[in-house]
Amino acid sequence: MKELKVKFLMGPPDCNDPNIPHYSDEFLKSLSAELGINVVLGEMDEVAAQPLPVYFIASGGAENGFKANYQSTREPYILLTTPGYNSLAASMEIMGFLAEHNLKGEILHGDFETLAKELKIKLAVAEAKEALKHQHLGCFGEPGGLIASDVDFVKLKELTGAKSTLFELDELIAEYHKGGYPENQWTEQLKKKGFRPEETEKALNVYGALKRLIDKYQLTAVTVRCFDLLAAIHTTGCLALAILNAEGIPAACEGDQKALLSMVIMRVLTGKSGFMANPSTMDPKAAEIIFAHCTIPLDMPDEYFLTTHFESGIGVAVATDIEPQVMTIFKCNGDLSRHYAGRADLLETMHLGTLCRSQMKLRLEDGTEYFAKRPISNHHIICKGDYKEVIDAFFEQY
Repeated sequence: MKELKVKFLMGPPDCNDPNIPHYSDEFLKSLSAELGINVVLGEMDEVAAQPLPVYFIASGGAENGFKANYQSTREPYILLTTPGYNSLAASMEIMGFLAEHNLKGEILHGDFETLAKELKIKLAVAEAKEALKHQHLGCFGEPGGLIASDVDFVKLKELTGAKSTLFELDELIAEYHKGGYPENQWTEQLKKKGFRPEETEKALNVYGALKRLIDKYQLTAVTVRCFDLLAAIHTTGCLALAILNAEGIPAACEGDQKALLSMVIMRVLTGKSGFMANPSTMDPKAAEIIFAHCTIPLDMPDEYFLTTHFESGIGVAVATDIEPQVMTIFKCNGDLSRHYAGRADLLETMHLGTLCRSQMKLRLEDGTEYFAKRPISNHHIICKGDYKEVIDAFFEQY
């Protein structure tokens, strides 16, 4: 079980109830049981070293203790409170102090279920921000045919710590011609599909080339200007990206840098693979959109089969079947100043001949107005499950 250390702060013992330490200990035990993580007292340096520092305001009079310690951590300041001993009142005073110093803070107060839910979200956000610092996004070719899908690498580094590098697509093509790819559960599974063995081998060699370049440059995510591969090597990147995403390496199509960044954020926040797709048809009255693309993470479908790439009719693409369930649709811009996170119900997966091969019809909880009036470019990222709250909480910090 993971452990969350909190900084215990209470007022002077000579004017506070001697039962406060015991009460606080029992409070943290109950919270730990609800949270599924041991919440224990820690020294200031231990608390500050965590992705999410938390101040446990145990009583009135704790304000000066906070003032003496707050510079050890950064905003937002999380104040965990109890329903007794003027804990909440002291936290209100601390919030006033923070406001006077133009610093953000938040009081966590309520029953154990409420506290656990809030802490889980905040832990996920803090751990995602920490993980972003160690990301290295590799872009093989600039966005192809896309006019609003690039990212300012310098600005992104300043905001998140994530590094981004632009490579010439020719480097990937040269690596492809060396041939070879690692054998694993995904490559074995794909070959057993029996779809055009020569074409499957070519597509898997794109995967092998990307894997070697990922290892060479220590990349954690990639995007590929994949339409240019059609003329250069007469195959597509669809299978390569499908495998990489299933392996936990976010991989985007068409050199789309905003989509890649969105996939990375979704992965570090939720641990889930993201389906990068075009909103292809929209029914505003029914609040429905069909999303489609020729690649999808291989760990997402219940069943999948192989076919050709939609636009070109060559190479190998992936078509899927997924049972109806709750999904999250997500996209952000390059400087993290805008994002969209929406809940949706997957109504069905489809196999229309007029769209890219993997197709999902989704009914959106908040309708289609965002897509009609203020979309963040074309591609959006879809994952299984409801992660709207944690995504929204993440962007509150930017």
